[in-house]
Amino acid sequence: MDRRTLLKLLAWGGASATLGCGRRSGRRSLRVALPGQPATLDPNRATDAISSLALAQLHEGLTRHDGELSTQPALAESWAFGDDYASVTFTLREGIEWSDGAPIVAQQFVDSWLRLLNPETAAEYAYFLFDVVGAEAYNSGKGEAEAVGVRALDARTLRVELRRPAPYFPHIPSFMVTYPIRLDLIERYGPRFTAPENLVCSGPFVMASHEPDYRMVLTPNPHYTLGDVGMDRVELYQISEKSTALNLFVSGHLDVVLDMLPLAIPHMSGDPAYYNGPKLEVRYVGFNTKAPGLKDPRVRAALSKAIKRDEFPAVLRGGELPTGCWLPPGMFGHAPESGVGYDPGAARDALAAAGFAGGEGFPETTLLFRAGDDWRLFAENLQQQWSRELGVDVKIQVRDQKVFFQEIDGDAPPPMHLARWVADFPDPENFMSLFTSSSGNNALGFAEPEYDRLVDAAVRTDDRAERLELYTKAQRILVAEQAAIAPVYVAAQNVLRRPDIQGLTFNAMGDVFLGPTRWRTA
Repeated sequence: MDRRTLLKLLAWGGASATLGCGRRSGRRSLRVALPGQPATLDPNRATDAISSLALAQLHEGLTRHDGELSTQPALAESWAFGDDYASVTFTLREGIEWSDGAPIVAQQFVDSWLRLLNPETAAEYAYFLFDVVGAEAYNSGKGEAEAVGVRALDARTLRVELRRPAPYFPHIPSFMVTYPIRLDLIERYGPRFTAPENLVCSGPFVMASHEPDYRMVLTPNPHYTLGDVGMDRVELYQISEKSTALNLFVSGHLDVVLDMLPLAIPHMSGDPAYYNGPKLEVRYVGFNTKAPGLKDPRVRAALSKAIKRDEFPAVLRGGELPTGCWLPPGMFGHAPESGVGYDPGAARDALAAAGFAGGEGFPETTLLFRAGDDWRLFAENLQQQWSRELGVDVKIQVRDQKVFFQEIDGDAPPPMHLARWVADFPDPENFMSLFTSSSGNNALGFAEPEYDRLVDAAVRTDDRAERLELYTKAQRILVAEQAAIAPVYVAAQNVLRRPDIQGLTFNAMGDVFLGPTRWRTA
C-alpha cells in the first residue's frame, strides 16, 4: 500500500488504544482488511481466494457451507438426486430477486454454467463442472452447448445430468464460479458489467464504490431475502502488507483483519480479539515439470526431500502443521505414508544421480511468490535450506497477486512457484482433480495418465476403503514418484476481529460471510 493510500485510510475513523475496544456506540458499519486486491469480480473468471472473499458478499450460490462444512440451502431451498446419482435436481426458493428487483430464475444458472464452460471465456475453473454430461467436450471445443446436461425445467427448477456418480455435487454450486449471472447485463456492458454503476447482485450487499488497490464500499441489497443484513456499510480495504493491517487494527482504524502478521501472533494469542482455527489449506512448492533442470523427477524429489518442514511453524508462528503429503488432516483421504519427509542424504544422492552433484551445473532457477510477509518468510527459508542441504542457489522473486497469477498461468511460467490450495468444497476430489491433465488450474505441465485414472476411479466408487486406496496411490505419484509438487505445511486461520462483533463465523475452508454481522448493543 503506497503512502497516499495509507494516509487516506488513517484519515478515516477514530483511534483506539487497545485491541478489544473501539467506537461502536450506534455504529452500523464494518471495516475489513482483505489481504490484497481481488483479481476480478467476474464470478465465472475468478480463481483466487481474495476474489472469492469479495464475491461471497455480493452473490449467492445454490448452496453454501456452515461452520461444520455441511452443505446448506442458499438460493436453492432443496435438491434431490436421481437413481444411482445420475442426476440432481435443485429447487430454487420462491420470491428471490436480484438487487434491481428482477427475479432470480433457474435459467440464469444455466447461463452462468454455459458461460463458465464456453472455451472463449477461458475460465480456469471450467473443469469444476466436468461431472456434468457434455461439459468437458463443450469446454474443449469438441461438443456443443446444447449437449451440456444442465436445463431449466421452469423458473424454479434446475436439472443437472451427471456423467458419473458424484455424491459430493451439492458442494459444487456453493463456489463462486457457479453463481447465477445476468447475461443481459454482460451483453450490454461487456467487461464493465462488474463496475459499481452496472453491477447487479444476488447476495446480501451491493457495491457502492470500488477504488482498485484501496477500498470497496458495500451497502445492503434491498431485495435480499435470505436473512437480515446487519450493517449499513461494509468497507473492504485491500492491504497486502500484514504489518500495515495490524497497525491499522491496533490503532482502531480496522475492525477485522483476515490474514494476520505471523510475527505478531505470539504477542496477541491471548487477546480476545484473536481467533486461531483450522483450515483446509495446503501450501506447497509447484514445480514447472518442463523447465530446464526440473524436467527430471529426481531433481524435483531432491528439492522436496531437502525441505525440513518442521522449521516453518517456528518461522511463521501461526499454528501451521508440517506436511509432506497432499490431502490435509481432517479431510478423508489424508495419507501421511504417501508423502515425502526430510531426508537430506537421499536428496543429495538423487541430485547427484540427475547430474548435479553438490549443486554443480544446476541451471539458474527462480522461485516466484506473491507479495505478503508470510510468503516472503516461506520463500527465504526454502532458499536457505536448498543452499545449505544441496548447494543449489535458487533466486526468489516477488510479484503482486494479479501479476503472480498472470505469470504462472502464462506462456513462460517460472521454474518454481509458491502456491496454496484452499478447499473449495470439503471432499478430496477438490484437491486431487487440481493436477489432472484436464484441470485449468494445473500450472505445472504435469500430465500423468495413471494419476488421472486413479482420481477418476476414486470418484466412481462409494466404497470408502477402495476410495482411500485409490487416493493414496494417486498422491504417491504426485508427491513422491513424480514429485510435481512439494507440500510443505498446512495453514491455519489467524484473524483479528473486535470481540463485540456478532454473527461473524469461520469454517475450515476460510469462508467469510459478512451478511449476518452486527455490533453487540448491550
